[in-house]
Amino acid sequence: MEIINECRLLFTSVTVPPLLNGLLLSFKLAGGILLASLVAGTILALLKTYAGKIIGAVVTAYVEIFRNTPILFWITVCFIALPVGNQYIRASAGLFLASTATICEIVRGGLNSIGKGQIEAGKSQGLSRLQIIYAIILPQCLRRVVPNLINQTISVFKDTSFFGQVAIMEFLYCSRKLLGTANKYTGHGIGAMDAFIIFGAAAAVYFIINLLLSTIMRAIEMHGNKGKVVVK
Repeated sequence: MEIINECRLLFTSVTVPPLLNGLLLSFKLAGGILLASLVAGTILALLKTYAGKIIGAVVTAYVEIFRNTPILFWITVCFIALPVGNQYIRASAGLFLASTATICEIVRGGLNSIGKGQIEAGKSQGLSRLQIIYAIILPQCLRRVVPNLINQTISVFKDTSFFGQVAIMEFLYCSRKLLGTANKYTGHGIGAMDAFIIFGAAAAVYFIINLLLSTIMRAIEMHGNKGKVVVK
């Protein structure tokens, strides 16, 4: 009963709206970053696959740098160093760069899984290289990498929690802020139970959202596998 009473004191009409606003901001930031990095990552994957060795090497260097360094490092660097944009754009730029590198590799894997015979077939029909990529290669590639893209969606949503380190009021930041002022609502000092309740609730929210995304991924995979004929 004590923990229930503590929850009632902590989660009220005063404290819940800021948490919901923080969660909404996390969704908005994650959505914008994912859309932008999907476009940029796809372009980089196409360049790495089809644009020749020099451009491919440059893209490879970019991917290796951003995949093998901490995301929080780039968020902090972009937040401090970018001369343009508001605080949300500057912070998002770091996660965008990292997500673009990951999506580039995801899409490149999909491109490599498509047989070269399809390119030759397109050429035999008089299609240009750009038309072949747009009409034949990309649609198949993107269907094949949907599960990995949804995994990346989950990762980006979770990684928005890093924005709190540069004072962006995303969901986890708002949860920490609530803990810091918990004594105003409970009437006693901040204790371990308050931390357990607040961060436990935050973890539950992240878990439920990511579980829903994982369920969508499995549903898409099952739908995509329907109708496939296994040739023995």
